Amino acid sequence: MPESSDILNDLNKVFIPCRTVLEMEALTSLFLEHYNYEVIKEIPKSQPESQRVIEIFRILDCQPLENIIKYFIDGVVSKLKPIVMYERDHHDRFRMGNVVAYTKTRVCLYLALHRLKLKFMFIKHFMDKFKNNEFKLNIPDEREDLAPHLFISSFYKNYTHKNEMNLKLMLSSKRISERVSKLLDLKDIITNDDIINAITFKKYLDDNNRIKFVMREIKASIFVCKVMFAQMDVFDPFSEGKELMIDAEEFMINQDFIPVLIPAISNAYSGSKRAQLEDLFQAYNFMMKRVLEGINYAIEVASGGQILLDLEGTIYNSGNIFDI
Repeated sequence: MPESSDILNDLNKVFIPCRTVLEMEALTSLFLEHYNYEVIKEIPKSQPESQRVIEIFRILDCQPLENIIKYFIDGVVSKLKPIVMYERDHHDRFRMGNVVAYTKTRVCLYLALHRLKLKFMFIKHFMDKFKNNEFKLNIPDEREDLAPHLFISSFYKNYTHKNEMNLKLMLSSKRISERVSKLLDLKDIITNDDIINAITFKKYLDDNNRIKFVMREIKASIFVCKVMFAQMDVFDPFSEGKELMIDAEEFMINQDFIPVLIPAISNAYSGSKRAQLEDLFQAYNFMMKRVLEGINYAIEVASGGQILLDLEGTIYNSGNIFDI
């Protein structure tokens, strides 16, 4: 993945200084491998101290993991200030510059939102390619007879591959500035490889666990975002107020979305049911659009209305990850 000046700028200003977000995301994902999301879902609202989070995560006598939580809560979350909510005005709005994306006190929140949106974009990119290819996977001709059995496997491999590429981009130590290099030296207890391996090392062989893995990844990002938003007195950051309240967070974790729709699309593909595939994609597109709109709304709220993204736009650079 080539390093552009934009990527190097984000690397030095965001990815390395806020690597605690990636550490906390990895730690939460590992926690969710053994415990249900309901255990921690409401925790952000209580604005817990670091010691309380350590207890909730069942961490005993493991200083490196305790340090992740302490640095995240005491060093990042505690610095966030409450924000003033505003009445949305859809008239005469315009996209402002991205200077606010490097505001020191909120940059880690922007990174957490960036990661959450990327995870859904990994899914959307795969699904768009599948649909645009006439509901066919891009697999070698000699494996075409196995296609009905490869949908979720391909879905999972695409997600994990892009996620790993993104992590390697953000954790790169190449050509970083001397100032950021010193920050990196202070964080040598948990290495870059530790973070990447914690999130990507699993090789699930059955479809059910592959879907559960992706859902844990999404829930981990939601949790990290909501801990930071709660510190700013915003407890439902993804709920967009329109004529009807749309809770995008519920769409993100709803069983009827990824856990049900993806296997249903796989089954329809297996049975070559074109009409059913089109109907399922209508439901999928509806939910995905609401999710991305909800994340964009959270970004807008976090930036005081200064960062207004297109549906598929991202705050920071993701390299050429969607071209591969």
